Amino acid sequence: MADAAIGAFLVLFTQCPSFLDFQRTMAVAQGCSNAQGLFGMTQIPSDNHIRNLLDPIPPHTMFPIFSYALDALHELGHLQPYRSINGDLLVALNGTRHFSSPKIHCNNCASWSQVCEHE
Repeated sequence: MADAAIGAFLVLFTQCPSFLDFQRTMAVAQGCSNAQGLFGMTQIPSDNHIRNLLDPIPPHTMFPIFSYALDALHELGHLQPYRSINGDLLVALNGTRHFSSPKIHCNNCASWSQVCEHE
């Protein structure tokens, strides 16, 4: 279940139509997928498996986890650099699919154009 929850986040993180295919491609190219290396997943689920496990869970049960993570980031001071002049917390929305560069990247990047070219 933990791998499915992390996988749900990584589907958004990777922005690739097939999460499992993306992880397999990365593992072949880099020797380790980012699901394993960055997030410590032991079993990488498919998109459908993630949905089958998580769809029955009511969204409101996840709200305390979000609050817990946000509070921890605040207590550690990690949110301070994201405050505006007025002290408002700035929120970065995911725009990786809309704002990406085929020229600015490194060999360790998981850029849309490099990995999901076949999609």
